[in-house]
Amino acid sequence: MKQRRQPAVGSRGMTRREILRLGAAVTAGAAAGPFVLRYAGAADAFSWRRFAGQSIFIQFTKNPWSDTMEKLLPDFEKQTGIKVEFSDLPEIQARQKLTVEFTAGSGGIDVWYTSLHVEKRRFWKSGWYADLGKFLKDPTMTSPEYDWNDMAGGAKQAVTQPDGSISGLPAFVDPWILFYRKDLFQQKGLKPPRTLADMEGFAQKFHNPPSLYGFVARGLKNANAPAWDWVLFSLGGNFLTKDGKASIQTPEAIKSMDWYAGMLRRFAPPGVVNFNWYECSAAFMQGQVAMYYDGVNFASQFEDKEKSKIAGKVGYAVLPAGPGGHFSPIFSNAVAISAQSKRQGPAYFFAQWATSKQSAIKELLAGVGSARTSVWNDPEVKAKAKMPVDWSQAYVDSLKIGRLGLPEIVGVTEYRDIIGVAIQKAIEGAKSAEVLAQAQKEFQEVLDKTEK
Repeated sequence: MKQRRQPAVGSRGMTRREILRLGAAVTAGAAAGPFVLRYAGAADAFSWRRFAGQSIFIQFTKNPWSDTMEKLLPDFEKQTGIKVEFSDLPEIQARQKLTVEFTAGSGGIDVWYTSLHVEKRRFWKSGWYADLGKFLKDPTMTSPEYDWNDMAGGAKQAVTQPDGSISGLPAFVDPWILFYRKDLFQQKGLKPPRTLADMEGFAQKFHNPPSLYGFVARGLKNANAPAWDWVLFSLGGNFLTKDGKASIQTPEAIKSMDWYAGMLRRFAPPGVVNFNWYECSAAFMQGQVAMYYDGVNFASQFEDKEKSKIAGKVGYAVLPAGPGGHFSPIFSNAVAISAQSKRQGPAYFFAQWATSKQSAIKELLAGVGSARTSVWNDPEVKAKAKMPVDWSQAYVDSLKIGRLGLPEIVGVTEYRDIIGVAIQKAIEGAKSAEVLAQAQKEFQEVLDKTEK
């Protein structure tokens, strides 16, 4: 297993006929109908060594789940005999690389970590996802121990496209939760905020720059959209109407922009308009911030004593409620296989290994969540869990109030860019009604273009 630079684009990709022929070869004898992954004689049909000696290239996105997988790759190579080369890049750069590679049809990427909340509709419409349903139904390709039905219902729904194809095997469902300095809260006799009003009041109580800032969340264009969407939901708004029209100029949207931009303008560290999750997490881990909310799986680094100055001092809680309801924005991620790959068989072996129960247990022990339902109650996980009990509880409770954190549309990246610019301008002092009027116009133009 070795890490290498992303392959150059431009080499000949597989033709559609070649892809279909490959799919037919590996799915010969596949059962029709619903997935049944446990059956008599299945163990005799499947072998983890089937593709021993072959190699695959994986494109990871930098995040705690990928970090964990990269450390476990030697185990995969030993179990399967499949050699792995990989690259990992920050989210935006990784997505740009994927788009360039797939557009060129190079076939250089076999497997990638797909953020479905951004890529699902766009990549599917472009024909870049291999349909993994054919492999799941093939007893020679899927281990009898895999247990597809152990995946959370929301996770299975997230990887399923409108035509019924399956674009990836679920890695995890990522609800957003609140991270707070429990030591500082205890000093003031406070419990985690239960409402948006509480959160704003607590931020003001703790705000004492430059030694401590009351609050931080994403300010960077595009990255800030899902953070604002949660406030939009909590105040009774939505990014789309029921008939799929833009809905980001409503009174609820204006109030949510006032609240979110105002919180960052008044209580966040300087330069927050350029903060993605990495900068927010870094400021929080350095002890500079009292409250921060983001994806639950970013939390494992907070408990790392070598990286975090606040290890053991962090509390985890469900996000507070607003007048419009109680929600947690959720985002789904999966291991996907390129339709252009000439190594779909060994690539699928990696995908099922990375999302197996055994791997999920190792992820939970490392402080990274899982899309599987059974592993949360595994005895080893309960006995050796890296993360505190309140982290697990916040994770599970947030799934119960989960709501898609971004519109499931082809133009989701354009939406994020449009609303992201509006948020940045509002943080810098522009009026919410004015920036949202422009955003509404641009967002509807995107919908008219991409959602036909």
